[in-house]
Amino acid sequence: MGVTRCFVVSDLHLGSAYFYHSHFLSWLDTLPQGVPLVLNGDVIDRPGQALPAAHRVVLERLVRESQSRPVIWVYGNRDAEFKLAEPGQIRFVDSWRLDRRLLVIHGHRLDRLMPRHAMFKWAFRRLHRCRIWLGGRDAHVAEYAKKWPLLYRVLNEHVARNALRVARQERVEAVVCGHTHAAMAIERQGRCYFNTGAWTEKPFHFLEVAPDRMALHTYEDDWDCD
Repeated sequence: MGVTRCFVVSDLHLGSAYFYHSHFLSWLDTLPQGVPLVLNGDVIDRPGQALPAAHRVVLERLVRESQSRPVIWVYGNRDAEFKLAEPGQIRFVDSWRLDRRLLVIHGHRLDRLMPRHAMFKWAFRRLHRCRIWLGGRDAHVAEYAKKWPLLYRVLNEHVARNALRVARQERVEAVVCGHTHAAMAIERQGRCYFNTGAWTEKPFHFLEVAPDRMALHTYEDDWDCD
């Protein structure tokens, strides 16, 4: 019998100061045994840089998880072609498909806006750093981008529209992405687009795929800090 259930998360950004590592470990503890876990890109923030000890613990936990459940690591733009020295049974792929039900892709290849505006991205990141230096609340740049709702809406709609086009081309019921850090669930013309957001800001989201449904969930626990 093939896979009928799985859980999907994206954009952990291990190595980033904004990754909620304790919350993520707590969420892993809630997963039923043996059900596949799909990590949909940007698991690592900056490959090649040493991880903080707490983030190494998360990586080691993922390797251990791969000994008791399928763990699929879908590459994103941040962790493209990243390899672990001791990966356990983790599978590294560019995309992952659950029969005709679901296609898992990070989303950066569906984003044709940001790569064309490298100067804008550079200026935006500089503005964000300047804001923090002047005393603004420290936050991931994607969280700051949400303060510009019109621009952010354009990016999200752009990726969603391209994802739904891919769903039709690939003849799957749904596509799930990360990349934009904006959790959402959309249905149009019988196809679904999900985005699982990121683990760099609250609330946290994950996609649960069951034999009879797919649902985007919010995860909350009792941790006050990370």
